[in-house]
Amino acid sequence: MIGTIQHLLNFGDASLIGACFLAFLYLIVMIIIHGKMSKNEKYKKIWNALCFVPLIFSVIHLIFFVCGDAFKYIISYYLNIYIISVMIALLPLLAKKKPLRIIGNIFSIMVCFALSALSLNGTKFADYTDKSMSDAYISLCGFLEENYVLSEWKKVDYEKLKADGLALIEEAEKTGDINKYYDALYMLTDSFHDGHAGVYIDYAVSTYTMDRITAFKDYGLSLITLDNGDTIAVNAEEGLEIKDGDIVTKWNGVPVDEAIETVTLPITEGTLENERVQKTFYLAGVGGDTVDVTYINSEGKEAVAVLKKIESTMPRAYTSFGIFTCSKNEEYDYRMLSDNIGYLRVTEETIDYFSDIISYVTGNHSTAREMFREDLRELRDQGMTKLVIDIRHNAGGFDEVATALTSLFTKEKMYAFSLGVRNGKEIKSVDDRYVMADGEFSDLEILVLTNMSCGSAGDGLVLYLSRLPNVTVAGLTDPSGINQETGGEVYMPGNAIVTFPSGLILDENGNPNIDIDHTRQSRNPVDIKIPLDKEAALKIFSGEDYELEWAMDYLNKTE
Repeated sequence: MIGTIQHLLNFGDASLIGACFLAFLYLIVMIIIHGKMSKNEKYKKIWNALCFVPLIFSVIHLIFFVCGDAFKYIISYYLNIYIISVMIALLPLLAKKKPLRIIGNIFSIMVCFALSALSLNGTKFADYTDKSMSDAYISLCGFLEENYVLSEWKKVDYEKLKADGLALIEEAEKTGDINKYYDALYMLTDSFHDGHAGVYIDYAVSTYTMDRITAFKDYGLSLITLDNGDTIAVNAEEGLEIKDGDIVTKWNGVPVDEAIETVTLPITEGTLENERVQKTFYLAGVGGDTVDVTYINSEGKEAVAVLKKIESTMPRAYTSFGIFTCSKNEEYDYRMLSDNIGYLRVTEETIDYFSDIISYVTGNHSTAREMFREDLRELRDQGMTKLVIDIRHNAGGFDEVATALTSLFTKEKMYAFSLGVRNGKEIKSVDDRYVMADGEFSDLEILVLTNMSCGSAGDGLVLYLSRLPNVTVAGLTDPSGINQETGGEVYMPGNAIVTFPSGLILDENGNPNIDIDHTRQSRNPVDIKIPLDKEAALKIFSGEDYELEWAMDYLNKTE
């Protein structure tokens, strides 16, 4: 518990946390001294006046510090302390009648304590909306260097990023093209290759973020590279000269392997291997009104097709990549796939807000464990002896949910991860977390499905399950390689918010858990890469769940 609090104080806003708990203590003191001061009319007036002191400070803070373009975000950031101040100011109204006073005091204590506890939310916050774009960018670089928990791990060169970004911003300030300023922000966060770091721009003001995606064209087909190195057409428009499965050798006259490397992705990718997969999809959207595509035709000869741009609301590259990564909007699911193979789909590691927070503090998510237990028992009663756990396109959540599920499959207590603190450039573990030895379903043979769109606590679930002897992890790609705690927010001019992870999750060696370093190599690879040949690719883009079929075949062959 002490380590968890130390961790929260380290990556949260210590001043806000301190203010909330100080105000809560003030509330308790005012309630205690009311009995003595209310007997004297003079002291009673003083007590009434003292109840307004926190509110006066809150109003002053609101006037002088909560302003600018980010007002609607900042006021929500400080809302807890404002509410506590208001509740203290209401104490004189509750004190007029004893029954009301007792009920009101109990209610105020409960609410204010809850609000104080919620301030331990791990948010690192800065507001630079009142600065010029260049000054705000300089401040942003300094703030990230101090608070981005992976700065040293990824060997971020802030001086170079500062110089490159200021060059773009100088152009933005000279020409009035604010997109150059947004380019600088994206260049900064993209350089981290961290799916937890990014830029949010208010769509009511700018369409820049979506413009990065829709800048890619649709020429009526997508591309994917197979295990043998061939790049083929998939998801091709009916009637197109190039058909699904045709090998593409050049894109606009450039050998396809070289052309893939030149693609700049609209959304950053972690590992180099996963980045190339996504670049292949987006290459099929690079060009002008037309594009020359060299391919092998049905006669086995090289031919050139001139493809025209197709009008579409969303580039085919984006939607095809979604098909490949199983980005369908599916919910948590469990069912039988066959007489003996069960299926558990985990789309995120969250149960409900209250139990998730309690489990985060205690390190034990009993609610999640019992939910999974009940569902798995139902499958076992239907004959399950083997299990597919599907973690593809997993949005993450709380690692405590991941360890709770993993505990059902092992009879031995295992180290999972540690909460960490970062002081300057030094990091250390303060609270170890474990996979408990429940083991009710440790007799199951388990195949875990993952992919590059599985991240955060989903990445954690893959890692913890992979350590069990009865588990095999498979996927067309490795997972994304991110596991740190989100919470950093910097408000910038132009209605932009830069987000980044500010809480440390460490492994047994005291290094960041799972997250890729500057080499961009996966630290959480799959045990088996699911084969991707032409037949498999065509199945995926015809709507079949090829990976799930492969998983069932794999488990059936182990009998």
